[in-house]
Amino acid sequence: MAQPFPYTYYACDCYESRFQSPLAKRNSRAPAEDEEERTFDPSNPRSNYSLFPLEHLLYCEDCRQIRCPRCVVEETLNWFCPSCLFEVPSSVVKSDGNRCTRNCYNCPVCTAPMTVSSLEDPADPSPSGGPYILSCPYCHWSTEEIGIEFEKPTGITGQLAKIANGGKPMQTQKERDKERERRKEAERARRQDRLTGSGDEPPQSNTGSPPHDDVFASLSSFYKSQLAAQTPSNPFSHDVSFTSPSSFSRIMNLYSNPKKQKRDKPTPMREAASALEGLTLHDPTVDTATIERLKTCGWSSTLSSTQQLAQPPGAHFTSSLRPIATLLHTKRGKRCATCRHILSKPESKITSTRYKIKLLALNHIPRLSLRYLSPLPITPNHPVPQTPNPANFSYDNITSGLPIHFLLHLSNPLFDPIRVTLATPSTTPGKIASAVTILCPQFDVGANTDVWDDALGVDPPRSGSVTSASDGQIEAGKVWDRGRNWTSVVIEIVPGFKKSVTSGWKVPGAGGERERGEGSAEQGDDLDEDDDVLEIPIFVRIEFETDVLGEERGEERGGAKEGLKEKREEAFWTVVGVGRIAG
Repeated sequence: MAQPFPYTYYACDCYESRFQSPLAKRNSRAPAEDEEERTFDPSNPRSNYSLFPLEHLLYCEDCRQIRCPRCVVEETLNWFCPSCLFEVPSSVVKSDGNRCTRNCYNCPVCTAPMTVSSLEDPADPSPSGGPYILSCPYCHWSTEEIGIEFEKPTGITGQLAKIANGGKPMQTQKERDKERERRKEAERARRQDRLTGSGDEPPQSNTGSPPHDDVFASLSSFYKSQLAAQTPSNPFSHDVSFTSPSSFSRIMNLYSNPKKQKRDKPTPMREAASALEGLTLHDPTVDTATIERLKTCGWSSTLSSTQQLAQPPGAHFTSSLRPIATLLHTKRGKRCATCRHILSKPESKITSTRYKIKLLALNHIPRLSLRYLSPLPITPNHPVPQTPNPANFSYDNITSGLPIHFLLHLSNPLFDPIRVTLATPSTTPGKIASAVTILCPQFDVGANTDVWDDALGVDPPRSGSVTSASDGQIEAGKVWDRGRNWTSVVIEIVPGFKKSVTSGWKVPGAGGERERGEGSAEQGDDLDEDDDVLEIPIFVRIEFETDVLGEERGEERGGAKEGLKEKREEAFWTVVGVGRIAG
């Protein structure tokens, strides 16, 4: 399992409400059936998408519901570089592809952050301050291996854009535009000669083929023109008058003519046919050179699939590696998907890890936990049934058919006392049914007041007539123990059997005697993975009264009804993982 036994997961009903069709919702239950009357089945495969630890959940104060990571909508607050902690405007992020444009680069081999180092000899009496390289302190790869050196330690991005691998200067944008225009003129001349037949067409060669960016720009402009030519004009534009007789008659003919009108098939879109439109011919000499290089250098000189994704198109060998600009990170806020209420919002300062707003579910929802209850010593006055020795008890090896007692601990994070009602099915769902009984299903829990109240011996007032088991004996209707803002009750579990046996043999259950064969898997049934895990669905309902301001009641602040008490109710399903049944 994801957590060691025992564990507690909280259920969120967003998966059912979002992905279930309206017809299925109407047919799934009767109108009079209440939501909490449906038992939550933790063995259902769909439950894997609904259960979360309490630490992973948020809480919406407007909807008064828990919110899982699927119930929230994220919004980006700002972009920043994790290396230099420089905040990048959103307009720059869209144009530069979410990469840092300063001196922050990662190693293309191990993705570790690279540093700017100088190649100058430290013993040189007259330092000149250069040249500089980018080096990786982890795998010791540097740009010197691909023949790239920098004149200045700053402005690495601008210098790297001008230097190709091997130290050769790279074409600037103006030079590439001129080269593109020259290729266009040459293509127009060849096309004109082919139409007039004035001379023989020279053979095309891929020597000095255009770069990838130029080919992509040519293909993009070509297909945009093709789409514009094939797309009909918008009939719903403001220039069309629907009140004109011609438009009215055309619309009426669409509905009055029962026969389907034969529509002309659109002209198929043609492909790029020349270098001017972005067509590039395959050069077989490139493959031959690649094969010869593999024979000489081996597979160790090639790039992995992960490295090829981060490198420019056409890079296949380690000599084509280039430093990778650092990816930008974001600070994101979270809103409720239903009411758009802010659930989480970090501070805008990059170096700060604090949150302005963070509504955690653990500050609004009671926490449930389970632990094994050690049996009392056997005395003549208080005989107890044979139970496992607490020293040898293991949650991963629970004995079948033997009643075991656990303590269900519930703590209250609210500043108001709450009334708790617990409900659970008499037998757990799944292939192995186990009997479950909560001896005290309704009790009170104190408010989360000052911790000094316990130290000073101040007992907060509690309502209700439920008493605690002060003598240490397990009794129905009594809580086991209670504190300032927590209460513990006893839960009795009779684990089921993996295989059915003689049904006449009975064991004592929670509500009297129970046949051993009832709470077990059928003979010959194959148990899947984790079918032997004992999980108990518990429905929790809390009731409490809290102070409500006049603004929340729709009244003006400072009115006569400000500060009145309002009764609130909240309900949710939890799943308590007890352990694994041995047999």
